[in-house]
Amino acid sequence: MVTGFGRGYGRGLGGRGINGRGRMGGLGPEGTCKCPKCGYEEPKIRGQPCVEMVCPKCGTKMIRGQ
Repeated sequence: MVTGFGRGYGRGLGGRGINGRGRMGGLGPEGTCKCPKCGYEEPKIRGQPCVEMVCPKCGTKMIRGQ
C-alpha cells in the first residue's frame, strides 16, 4: 500500500460548492420564476423547478428569478 506525505488537514468544499453557498448559489427554495421573453414573474413553487413551468402570457419556459 502506498501512503502519501500529507497530514490530511484539508477541508475541501464539503458539498457546498463555490463560496459555501450551496448548489444553486444560495437562492434556496423561495424566490420567483421569471419569463425571459416577456418578464412575467410569479412565486416559485417549492419542489417544482422553474424550467418546468410555462409562462401563462407567452408560453415560454420560465427561468429562476432572484
